[in-house]
Order: sequence, then C-alpha cells, then structure tokens
Amino acid sequence: MHNAEPRRPLTLRAVLAYGSLLFGVLSVANAFELVVTRGVCWVYVFGFFITVVVVHGVLRTGRFGMGIAMFVFYATVGTFMEYWMDYVVTPALIAPWAAVVWGLAGPFAGLSADLAHRFLPRTLAEGGRAAATGVAFVGALFVLVLLALSVSYLDPAPGLAHYLNGIGFTLPWLLVTGGFAGYVAHALRRAAGGARAEGPAHAGASPPYQG
Repeated sequence: MHNAEPRRPLTLRAVLAYGSLLFGVLSVANAFELVVTRGVCWVYVFGFFITVVVVHGVLRTGRFGMGIAMFVFYATVGTFMEYWMDYVVTPALIAPWAAVVWGLAGPFAGLSADLAHRFLPRTLAEGGRAAATGVAFVGALFVLVLLALSVSYLDPAPGLAHYLNGIGFTLPWLLVTGGFAGYVAHALRRAAGGARAEGPAHAGASPPYQG
C-alpha cells in the first residue's frame, strides 16, 4: 500500500518533465528547419533525440497514454504557431483546420509508442521491445508528417518533394535510428533505475517505484 501511493504524482511530474523536454527538442528541430534546411528534414535529423525522450517517458512511467500526454503542450502551442505563421502571416495552409492536422501529428505518433509498448509480445527482451517501440514511433511520425504535408497546403508539391528527396536512404535511416534510440532509452532507464535502487538498499529502505 505504501509503495502504490506515489504512482499518480510521479506520473504527473513525468508528464510535465518529459513534455517540457520534448517541447525543447522539437523547438530546436523547428528552428533548424527554418534556419538551416528550410524544409521538414528535421524529422530525419532530430528523430533520434525525439524518440529517446518519447520511449524513455513511456518506459519510465509504464502508463498507457504517456506517449500522447507528453505531446499535449507542444501540440497546443504548435497548432497556434502553425496557424499564425502559415495561415495568417504567410497564407500557405488550405484552411485553419490544417494547423490542427499538424498539431495532432505529435499526439498520434505518441499513441503509436503507447500501443507498441502495450501490445508487443512480452516474450521479447526488454531492450528489443524498446527498440521496436522506437521503430513504431518514428514510422508513425514519418507517415503523419507525410499526411500533413499532403493535405494541409495550397501547394503541397515543394514540401513533399523536399521531404521525400532521397527516401531510399532517409527512411531506412529514420527507422534504424528510431530503433537505436528506443534501445538507448531502455539502457538509460535501466542505468538510472539501478542507481536509484542502490541507495535505498544500503539505507534499508524500499526501492522507489520503477514504472
């Protein structure tokens, strides 16, 4: 009973912490897009870092819905920014709802991580499940960004051409880095969990909840 109490506050703190971290990574990725590539290559360049945060958050809490929840803050701010920049300032979007399509891409990609973590066979090693969760996440992210590019703009051709350029290399690269990122998230969680468990063990206390 005593160990079960912290579960809710821990998850709430985790949503805020991982959501803020994800917001930071995605903000840097979008700045990279605006300043360096002028296109959505950020998916391929920053996919690894985004996946580490998402999979680590899902593994750390062990709660279904964490993948969605950590995107909520960014999706809310990002939808408004997309609407303002690409509909009001530079009329590129088909309609205001197109900004919502972009905003929902993150939570739906997060849902793919939740589903993979929930339904992948438990017979898989933990590291393998984490890697497969990473692949599922980046695969969903790729498809969702492709969908948003296809339906959101008055002239989708330039964005699609940029996104799909070199797809024979960039998509396999994204999937491999997604799997590696998932495994890295698993290794980081394991290392942190082992370090936390060591202290209380020496003090005679119970180890903290590990999700």
